[in-house]
Amino acid sequence: MSFRRCAVLVLALAASACASSGDISLGEGGQTAARAARGNSRLIVRAELEEVAGRSLWDAVDLLRARWLQPQRGGSLFAGTAYARVVVDGTVRGELDELLQLFPENIETLRYLSAPDATTKYGTGYPGGVIEVSTRGLGR
Repeated sequence: MSFRRCAVLVLALAASACASSGDISLGEGGQTAARAARGNSRLIVRAELEEVAGRSLWDAVDLLRARWLQPQRGGSLFAGTAYARVVVDGTVRGELDELLQLFPENIETLRYLSAPDATTKYGTGYPGGVIEVSTRGLGR
């Protein structure tokens, strides 16, 4: 990973943490976090989600990172294509249509894990990868 990419990722994560803790407002700081996160193809932060409020999470992902919703080629010659699975707060929820039941206003972050990363974290059975959804806590 290049230095520039690492720097953008660190900035996006730091801005996301500050925004979720209330240290900066959505105004200029939230827009900065959203711009920084757009450089990371595997992460969607709260500030970006606030820009697409009022839609389903499926629509938000389609607008922000449409590639996550596309079928991924399996890892072997005989494997077909597979779609990402959805994990909400550490619980496997199922297929992509789960995103239709969720709304950006209730989400803190989304992270895409490739098939190898998903296998490392969750075991086998994720040839299309995983979209990890972290919801906002009730006390936030």
